Amino acid sequence: MLRFLLLLIALSATACEMLNPPGGIAKAVIAPSVKPDTFEAVNVNDNYPPDQAEIHAVVTLTNAPQASVVKVVWIAADVGAALPPDSKLFESEMRGEGSRNVDFVLKRSGRQFAPGLYKAQVYWNGKLDRTLNFVVVGTPQAAATTKPAGTCPPATTQPHKVTGLITQVILAEGAGANNEPVNRTGEFLAKETIHAIVTSANAPANTKFRAVFYAVDADGSKQCNVKLGETEQLVTGAKHLDFALKPTKDWALGTYRVDIYVNDVLDHTANYVVVTQKQVH
Repeated sequence: MLRFLLLLIALSATACEMLNPPGGIAKAVIAPSVKPDTFEAVNVNDNYPPDQAEIHAVVTLTNAPQASVVKVVWIAADVGAALPPDSKLFESEMRGEGSRNVDFVLKRSGRQFAPGLYKAQVYWNGKLDRTLNFVVVGTPQAAATTKPAGTCPPATTQPHKVTGLITQVILAEGAGANNEPVNRTGEFLAKETIHAIVTSANAPANTKFRAVFYAVDADGSKQCNVKLGETEQLVTGAKHLDFALKPTKDWALGTYRVDIYVNDVLDHTANYVVVTQKQVH
């Protein structure tokens, strides 16, 4: 009888853990705006025009303990001659608990954001949890007049359209047995394979997912918006898709992106950098 009661208590504890999983950051995204009542991100995107008024980093908490602290540090990682590399623009922190969205805002201080690569570093209780990369792009006309010496023109892409068939795109160092991301990162070393893990949701039979990789500004601007490779997969339902790009030679230092298409519609862009040394999280 005692053994049965101990087993019942153990099962009850497990059930409680399943109903109330450990608290923390469930996800974080970059978006141009939020819903005013729930702070839910609207039109999640990684690409913005130079005249964007403000950019939001929305951090979703799940079962966060009381007095949990979330901080976001905004960094201009590579904006050519406009600022030194990895210049800190702004930081703010908030306390939150329970399950909710926390909104952090980067507002434009001048006439425009400088084209280039930016980062939003998300900290959880003082520890770096993840880094969100995004790009400020421009038109070819703007590039011709604002291009700093020795840098590439801003990348231009076709408008994004959210299909609703992608739940997330994660860049990672590897992929697990079911293609789940291993060691999520936005920074890669010169010899590393780039894994773009796309999670599909309720995809109709034989939906085509395609990943196209580009060097945006690499090798001292010798590689400007150069297509590196692409691959596609036919998918039905919900699953993780691993789009991997292996280096044929060392990647050059610089900024890169991968465009994700669903049935030839550009749904999502993820940005990353190739560095000599990764940040220690």
